[in-house]
Amino acid sequence: MEQRFLFPASELERQSAAQADAMTLSSPEAATLEVIPAEQFRQTEIYRLPDHFPLLVAPQPNQLTGKQVFRHVLLALATLITTTLAGFFLFGSLNSGLIYSLTLLAILTAHEMGHYIACRWYGVEATLPYYIPFVLPFPVLQVGTFGAFIKIKSPIPSRRALFDIGIAGPLAGFVFALPATFIAHYYAQASPFVAGDDYISLQDPLLFKFFQQALHLPNDLLLNPVMFASWVGLLMTALNLMPVGQLDGGHVTYSLFGHRGHRTVALLCYVGVVALVVYSIQSGSWSYILYAVILTLMMRVGHPPVLDEKDAIGAARIIVALIGLIVFILCFMPFPISL
Repeated sequence: MEQRFLFPASELERQSAAQADAMTLSSPEAATLEVIPAEQFRQTEIYRLPDHFPLLVAPQPNQLTGKQVFRHVLLALATLITTTLAGFFLFGSLNSGLIYSLTLLAILTAHEMGHYIACRWYGVEATLPYYIPFVLPFPVLQVGTFGAFIKIKSPIPSRRALFDIGIAGPLAGFVFALPATFIAHYYAQASPFVAGDDYISLQDPLLFKFFQQALHLPNDLLLNPVMFASWVGLLMTALNLMPVGQLDGGHVTYSLFGHRGHRTVALLCYVGVVALVVYSIQSGSWSYILYAVILTLMMRVGHPPVLDEKDAIGAARIIVALIGLIVFILCFMPFPISL
């Protein structure tokens, strides 16, 4: 809101002005001058900006301290160790475990750095990636990590900025997961197991099926470290692209449809996941329980507004959103694990 202040002339100033007018009009030159009434002159208006108004660009991020950098490095090294151990337990060699670990961390790092660079581009304050190490104390199928995340510490200026920050992570991670998936299938071998054996089966996402057809591979392949890392990376990408809460898909949905549209789409997605959970339990699989738990938490958190809610994202970003939808379809697995 603008505020205006009027400064009327004082009584002494008006008297001085009247005397000057009288002296001027009594001179010979004044006969040829046109007298303009004082009422035709406008008063001077001085405008003052309001004390507070929304910033179009948030403040630049603070400088990292040595303690913060040490925390990020420590979590990254811990995740490197836990994912290497997970690969070692699964494939039986430290070399295979390290290959699995480095491949998965490359996908996760690309994903989070996509978010981080987009935040820096728009002046949004954000932390470096926090890696989440995790390992179970008994030998089961485990991935060694719960993924990674960055923490956004300042408001997002517009819906365009929200869209770019949200979609940058999945697309960047997919760019790394795509060649890893190709390499995994290029060196893949046929599985020696037959139907009826007691083993865990991982469902193939559509991207895996594409390379199986393109490379003329059998349907059942023996899992290798790069393939498992790609599978985990695609699973996490699909989970992040779900249009719920503050997941990446939730950011994209909010930027496209606003607050009400985001809530409607999130509710429909949540109902669909709950239906998949019920069906999977009846089929003897519990693989979607984790999806349901995560989405329940995201639904409760909701999505914060942006500073400029009326900002249009434009046609180019709608095309990018369709590309993100294709990435989700290629990564999504209705029943990731079957026993």
